[in-house]
Amino acid sequence: MKLTKISDAEMEIMKIIWKGNKQITTADILEKLPKENSWKTTTVMTLVTRLIEKGILSVIKVGKLNHYSPKVTEEEYKEAQTNVFLDDMFNGSVKSFMATLYNSRKISKKDIADLKNWIKEV
Repeated sequence: MKLTKISDAEMEIMKIIWKGNKQITTADILEKLPKENSWKTTTVMTLVTRLIEKGILSVIKVGKLNHYSPKVTEEEYKEAQTNVFLDDMFNGSVKSFMATLYNSRKISKKDIADLKNWIKEV
């Protein structure tokens, strides 16, 4: 499944929706936004509309309220975007990606040991 990349603002909305794991309204989203976020209702509605257009969210109208629910899980989204990143940056090579992490010292010896153990298990 090809999923369009979402913006940081859209991701903030999706994190709220994925965490709730149920249908949610615009008012619910506004209530759950971090206090330092000063988005207005119209901003949230614009972001939600974009997420619907991208196929990430679905909407059901109940009375006067729109209820939103995810069409993809957080894990499905992460998997799709990781694959796009690997393809774009490393020609799909996990080895090249890991080498870059290792060479830039972004991966610890413990991480390497954990990865070796994980690979043995799968």
